[in-house]
Amino acid sequence: MTHMTLDELIDALCAPDQALVLPRGFANPHSYRGYYDELAFEPEENVTVGSMLGACWAARGETYTGYKGGEYTMNGGTPCWLSLEGSSGGEEITPELLAALIAAGTLPTTPATA
Repeated sequence: MTHMTLDELIDALCAPDQALVLPRGFANPHSYRGYYDELAFEPEENVTVGSMLGACWAARGETYTGYKGGEYTMNGGTPCWLSLEGSSGGEEITPELLAALIAAGTLPTTPATA
């Protein structure tokens, strides 16, 4: 398994229905504490694919401050992690992980009208 880059993540998130709600997804991009020049997203529950894609686009070209200082600009080739901000733990975002997150998603239902 290999990390997905930010551009790979963006491409992969463009394919599914943007309204798909994932019980486990991500939000809040930040510099990963393990490797400051890499990007991490915080785990998030009940998030849409569209929201996750928006977080990815917001991070592209953005400069973040590392945990112990320094400025790191994220680009399309930046590896991505799923990790709480300030944590050096977490997990790599891989194609397999992303596929599992998306497979667990459901489309919102609309109540029947009487």
